[in-house]
Amino acid sequence: MSFTAVHNQEDQTYLITHRGLLGMQVASVAGVPAYLLHALRKGSFSLRGLARYNIAVPLIGAALGGGAGWVESTQVSPAMLARRVSDCRLNVIRSRRDDYQLIGGVLGALMLPAVFLRRVGLVTGMLGGAGLGGGLGVLTFYGKRYMDTGAAPALPTTGDKPIPEKDIPN
Repeated sequence: MSFTAVHNQEDQTYLITHRGLLGMQVASVAGVPAYLLHALRKGSFSLRGLARYNIAVPLIGAALGGGAGWVESTQVSPAMLARRVSDCRLNVIRSRRDDYQLIGGVLGALMLPAVFLRRVGLVTGMLGGAGLGGGLGVLTFYGKRYMDTGAAPALPTTGDKPIPEKDIPN
């Protein structure tokens, strides 16, 4: 393999992983409201159901985000792919959203089964707690940023910039 092919494959892998993580973060925030809507429609609420939703919804979000990242990486030129990956890396360096999501996920995985072990079970509690805590971590990040700046924080974007004329296919 040539150097550019390996570099292009690394960029594609990074973009797919980054988009998958963003998809998981968005879905982990949406997991609780999705379950509450389901519970209202069904007429019953259970902690086990909440934990299961917080396992399934972030996994679906990660799969959709990774799929979107794959489609995006196959549709652009190698130069544009390298630019988008460098933008993603800069955004990750500037943003601590991933750290808040990780800390919330670990705390949730430890706390939910510790408090509600009989109701949710150990494995379901740990995995559901990780999803629930990850969503709370993301919300905490945006809440803290809002309190620090006084303005609504910018949501994650793809980092699209105008395409240089040399990268536009003829």
